Amino acid sequence: MVLTAVRPKGREAAIRLEYEKTDITDRIENDVESFHYTDVAASQSDSMSITINARDSKWKNAWMPEKGVKLYPTIVVKNWGIGGIGNYNRDYSAECGAFVLDDLDFSGAPDKLTMGGVAKPNDSSFSERNRTFTWKKTSVKKIAEAIAGRYKLELKFEGDDHDIDAKEQDATDSAFLQDLCKEYGLVIKVYASKLWVYDREKYKEKAAAWTVYEEAQPLNPNALCIEPGSFKWNTKLTGTYTGGVYTYTNKKKKININVKVGTEERQLKLTSKVNSEADAKAKLVAAIKNANHGATTISFTIPGYPAGASAQCINLVGYGKMAGKYFIDEMEHVFSPSGGYKTQVKASKVEKGDFT
Repeated sequence: MVLTAVRPKGREAAIRLEYEKTDITDRIENDVESFHYTDVAASQSDSMSITINARDSKWKNAWMPEKGVKLYPTIVVKNWGIGGIGNYNRDYSAECGAFVLDDLDFSGAPDKLTMGGVAKPNDSSFSERNRTFTWKKTSVKKIAEAIAGRYKLELKFEGDDHDIDAKEQDATDSAFLQDLCKEYGLVIKVYASKLWVYDREKYKEKAAAWTVYEEAQPLNPNALCIEPGSFKWNTKLTGTYTGGVYTYTNKKKKININVKVGTEERQLKLTSKVNSEADAKAKLVAAIKNANHGATTISFTIPGYPAGASAQCINLVGYGKMAGKYFIDEMEHVFSPSGGYKTQVKASKVEKGDFT
């Protein structure tokens, strides 16, 4: 599938697709109508879809794909220039990851076949089978290691570990681990046969990976500029906090202890069982930061940019007081013959607040 942009001449973007590690790009490129790849920073799995013009009867017969197979798409650009990638007739490629073919949809006429894939383990019990188990004398990282090993996923753990005295599981492994990590300010993501657990707040401290502009830059014609009419901005106060208090019972001393952080202006109040005062503080700070994430958001469309990724930080230049540093929550790469290659971005403002 090759899509040539109108401006400038010679700029090309393409999708290379492997089906169970067999390159099928040349066989299907004349039938592909669109491609979507969604890269998310947390909680959900990355996903992809390909829509095929299924006018040829082969798509109803021998070429009808099987659910559960693996698809490996790669975005390739040549002479792209935008954002400084793929210049001077050189290719730039970005692997999207491994996707389990999870959904097939056929409609007509005209006949179309849409293949939908998600970046999850082949073993569907990761997100579908409920488990009842008591984890004892362990830690968040050790639990993540055990769950990753169960599904033959490589664990990538980037964050502080926390001891767990005892924790009841009555949920799928996916939901249980997601909720456990959230308690300590960690988020999870499954992609490319990896289970990634990371501290989103620490990633927000990283330098911006790239910059987007409101207006064209005369001295930098390849700058990433937001398409007119695509920019949206929203900010809210409801559901955000300036501080909090965590109340728990010290069983040995038989007293209630209040752990406080931040200010009392908009205070989050929590009550639950914890291991210690330090554990209460860690959970309280995590809950506040989870609630405050996404208080200010933006979304916009730019020309296709395969070098960008979720969990990166970007600088927004222009748009007055809305400018600043943002954390990418989601990037969606969209290919179509009529629209060429575009990237849609959703991001949250990086706000200050350490709540010590």
